[in-house]
Amino acid sequence: MKYSVFFLALFQFLLLNSSLMGQGNGYKIDVTIENYSGEKTYLGFRRADKVYKKDSTTLVNGKYVFEGEEALPPGIYLVLMPPDNKFFEFVVTKAEQRFSVSTKAPEFGQSTKIKGSKDNELLQEYQRYMSSKVEESKKLQEQIAAETDENKKAKLKKEVDDLGKAVRERQNKFIKDNPGTYTAKLIAAFQEPEIPEPPKKADGTIDSTFQFRYYRSHFWDGFDFSDEVWVNTPYLKEKADRYLDKLTLQSPDSVKVAAEWLVEKSRGNMELFKYLLPYLLNKYYTPEIMGLDAVFVHLSDKYYKTGIADWVTPENLKKITDDAYMNSNVLVGNKAPNVRVQRFDPVQDKFTTDLISPYDVKADYTIIFLWKPNCGHCKHMAEELIPFYEEWKNKGVEVFSISSATHMELEDAVKNIHEKKMPWIITADPYSRARALQLYYGTSLPKLFILDKDKKIIANRVGVKQLPEIIENHKRVTAKEK
Repeated sequence: MKYSVFFLALFQFLLLNSSLMGQGNGYKIDVTIENYSGEKTYLGFRRADKVYKKDSTTLVNGKYVFEGEEALPPGIYLVLMPPDNKFFEFVVTKAEQRFSVSTKAPEFGQSTKIKGSKDNELLQEYQRYMSSKVEESKKLQEQIAAETDENKKAKLKKEVDDLGKAVRERQNKFIKDNPGTYTAKLIAAFQEPEIPEPPKKADGTIDSTFQFRYYRSHFWDGFDFSDEVWVNTPYLKEKADRYLDKLTLQSPDSVKVAAEWLVEKSRGNMELFKYLLPYLLNKYYTPEIMGLDAVFVHLSDKYYKTGIADWVTPENLKKITDDAYMNSNVLVGNKAPNVRVQRFDPVQDKFTTDLISPYDVKADYTIIFLWKPNCGHCKHMAEELIPFYEEWKNKGVEVFSISSATHMELEDAVKNIHEKKMPWIITADPYSRARALQLYYGTSLPKLFILDKDKKIIANRVGVKQLPEIIENHKRVTAKEK
């Protein structure tokens, strides 16, 4: 493991303060800010990448006093000063809810002193140590970049490695000497796994995947899933995202296993569980990578549909499980719903009682286009889709559009068809007999799906500009498989 990478990872969380917060006999935090005399300040807390307001207070006798009868939840807190919104951070633990903070605007940093909180003192001590080591590492890296003599460069690299080893030893000592403190837990949670040399295979070659697999399997070794403090910090989200996005194969099956593993690890602490499960559910509700909405469906089925997530209101539970049900019908890799819907006849200029299904379409690729009458976004997508269709209709591609028009909206749908001169197959399910919009997850429109010749969904909820690339990629993959 390169220690230069190790230092960069550490430097990211050194820029933020971390901590705990909890329950007890209320809280009282006295704050003195030199060079600032604003009438009001705010107490906020971090949760993932957002900051939420917790309390506010006014200046009295040169101090800002935040006080409440109920203890603060563990986490990272900050004092924010209007109108420029400058701020500084500190830790609140379950055991330490009453302490004082003095600092100097506008730099804060080294001028911040905290009395009555051992954990904050430990954290500041550790941060000062690490800041100095990060500076040492930076200087060595700069020297390495500028050095042309390979022997000297090798010596400098060894100094970086030795520095990293020394930091690791100091971290281990800190954890051993301060068990149970937030700072010790933070260090343990973000220590990089020490990876052994890869073993040799039976044929004498090195197992090239060993180091990655070892790193991934030990990525969470030092993380304390029993402590709710991580809920009110950025670190749980950062670590979970890295594990799921960078260390897990981006296929639905792999991500489902990894996400469920994380959720199960969090179930030992209800606050952690109540944060992590909804976070992951939302993360995969509209995933950045197509196909990973299967993770949303999996989490909904396992934890919400079964009643395990029992804190959710009946209204929200219904929305989540309904969305998961509809989404499950159009997941990538599934066969498309076989809906028989009413066809628009351009000669008669109306929707007839003749029924047609996407399965009746003989094409290498069928584009399902869901649209709504008088919908601006739908009209824009239709405009984009027309030149694509003109280019690809003789290349084995057909468009099968389904309007969401009810029986009272059919005239508006016909007007839109004429207005945009839609040249493809046009249908509607005006009496919801086929449940077409439900089965194709038509809760928000417009939407596009791509089906292969066997009517298997190869892409869902894509844009018109993506269609050619997806189709060409699919052709290449299937050609290789033959």
